[in-house]
Amino acid sequence: MRKRTIPLLLALTLGTIPVIASCNSTEGGGEQEEYHGDYDIRLVAIGQTTIKASKTVQLRASVTGTTEKDVIFTSSDEKIATVNEKGLVTGISKGKAIITCSLKIEPKCKKTIEITVEESALPTKLEIIGYGDLTQWVGQAVDLSVEVTPAEASSLVEWSTSDATVATITEAGHVEFLKEGNVTISVKSKEAQNITSSVDFRVKKGTFRSDLGSPYWDISKQADDTNPNVKLNIDTAKLGYHSLYFANFKGTRYYVEGSFKVDAQISPWVWQGFGFGSGLSETSTRYFIFSPRVEGQGNDFNKFIVKDLPNETWPALTTRSQTWGENGLDNIDWRNNEVKVALLRDNNTYYYLLNDKLMYVDESTVYDEIPTMPILVSIDLPVTVKNYKLITEDAQIDAKLSEQQFKYSFYPSNEERVEYQSDSRFIFKSNNILSKDNKVKSLGDKAKLVGDFEVEFDIEDMLCNKAHTNGFSGIGLNLSRYDSADTVESFLVGNSVLEGKVENTARYNSWNYTMSYDNENSSYYYLESSTQLFENPKTSHHVKVTRTIENNISTFKMFVDETEVNFDLKSSKFEGMTSKYTGAYILWIAGEYASGEVNNLTFKSAINKGGN
Repeated sequence: MRKRTIPLLLALTLGTIPVIASCNSTEGGGEQEEYHGDYDIRLVAIGQTTIKASKTVQLRASVTGTTEKDVIFTSSDEKIATVNEKGLVTGISKGKAIITCSLKIEPKCKKTIEITVEESALPTKLEIIGYGDLTQWVGQAVDLSVEVTPAEASSLVEWSTSDATVATITEAGHVEFLKEGNVTISVKSKEAQNITSSVDFRVKKGTFRSDLGSPYWDISKQADDTNPNVKLNIDTAKLGYHSLYFANFKGTRYYVEGSFKVDAQISPWVWQGFGFGSGLSETSTRYFIFSPRVEGQGNDFNKFIVKDLPNETWPALTTRSQTWGENGLDNIDWRNNEVKVALLRDNNTYYYLLNDKLMYVDESTVYDEIPTMPILVSIDLPVTVKNYKLITEDAQIDAKLSEQQFKYSFYPSNEERVEYQSDSRFIFKSNNILSKDNKVKSLGDKAKLVGDFEVEFDIEDMLCNKAHTNGFSGIGLNLSRYDSADTVESFLVGNSVLEGKVENTARYNSWNYTMSYDNENSSYYYLESSTQLFENPKTSHHVKVTRTIENNISTFKMFVDETEVNFDLKSSKFEGMTSKYTGAYILWIAGEYASGEVNNLTFKSAINKGGN
């Protein structure tokens, strides 16, 4: 035998003196075939090699002489002791067994250790643990184990199920729930078969999973015959993102909805909220939330955003999707009523709805051809959710998408100020408010412009506010940068207070959307025409804006009544109609202290989008 030693101090630190064997050696075993080669196995028993029945000892193998270190463990008598692939030996009954560890690439290189198994005390009581709740859900699984009394007694047991069509169980206590019904999971001692225990489970088919997402969701009532619901129970110590996954489904086309009732508002965080997401895990989800107004936060609006997990601080997606108070958001009475939220995934297009009204459309390849799970989300808000459902049939989804609102590309900021008749016709009814508050805006990505594009529309019956003497008043096209949505490029027709107060002219402005349009600090730069482009603003005038990209430079042109505008007035002599930004834009039309009609709007770009 090759003798290997370890320091006594180290062995005492571990609590036991390990038994060690190497290739061509037998510890307490018999003769074995001699191996002469470059490989060697060192085997350590972490603990005593004499164990009681049902107890274990761990063997550790280390291989030298090769990078192929896989080994195979076997037992000479599995009625006495078994060993798993990781070298854990379990005593079964009284006797001796030889445990062999062989090198997978060279079975002749092996080592053996003798394990002695002694009788254990007989158990007087068994108790099944590990299930948490007597109500379980189809498609879920639990791992059961047994507490034995006395603690030193044999824990060798046999598991059984009363109905394998409802639930199955393995020798290790792993239970899988297969269908609705009642089932009894039983266990009995192998050493004292009169010592038994059992648990009665009711298996129900639920909408949500119990094994994914936040542990603070109570789903025990999700399949009740009356008033089914799920409830998020959190306090101020448990604030944050809380998800709940739909059960037994992944897909690329589906519709989910649910009615949310806020049980309490316990956080001052301005972006608390609830809604739906689509994803794969707690670290891979895109979600939409309705965020109720929060007292004392300055901007006293209902709002919504779209975000990704893992969360960036405030990415471009969230900047361009955030919507405050508009499109009927402030009419949502979340304090006294349930709020219905819905998500429709149609492959790479995601539609988000509030109270059956389409609010945002997200076109994304983040899960291109990848099936995702619908996920219910609440952030910082304890909520109760009812009337939830999942639709996966193509015919029903197609019927939903055929609704008129799914054909719209825009929404009006406020129906009292903007009359939205169609994608190609709308009326601005006020001339005393800012463009940010007097607009029709793309429903998310519905009016997205990519690559070379052109936008055309007619302006009629325009009336600029004569009392507005700061900057420019008019109606025009606005383009929010897709990748940095705080930057907007605007092309307006109207009246200027610069250079002699020219009326019926044009302006190009690059500005910061977080500020007011007429804030003197909001403009990065501007260009204006000193020429009056037409005489009568009440008649119809045609506006066209184009972008072409060449050598990674965007070049804009603006035409009024078929004539290209000459922008001869500049905030800086270096500024022109070019930009290094070549990414996508979101389109919106607005009145800046101006009223009037917009007709015949069309837009087209490299992704072949177009208005009516």
